[in-house]
Amino acid sequence: MKVASVCILLAVLLCSAAVADATVYAYASTCARCKSIGAKYCGYGTLRTKGVSCDGQTMIRSCADCKARFGRCVDSYITECFL
Repeated sequence: MKVASVCILLAVLLCSAAVADATVYAYASTCARCKSIGAKYCGYGTLRTKGVSCDGQTMIRSCADCKARFGRCVDSYITECFL
């Protein structure tokens, strides 16, 4: 392979890994709402400021997923979804 081809392939693999590893932190008003998006646990550490944390949730992987569930998404250094 040429060096340019190897560089392009490496760039594609790195970008794919970055997208696959993206984490969205989800918060909801109730534990039941967290469970509805596949959360394994409900954390109550930030109840007053953000709501119940939906630990281990599996359904929201992007801001688009959050908005599809009528949530508010904050995408900065970390991505947060408030349901």
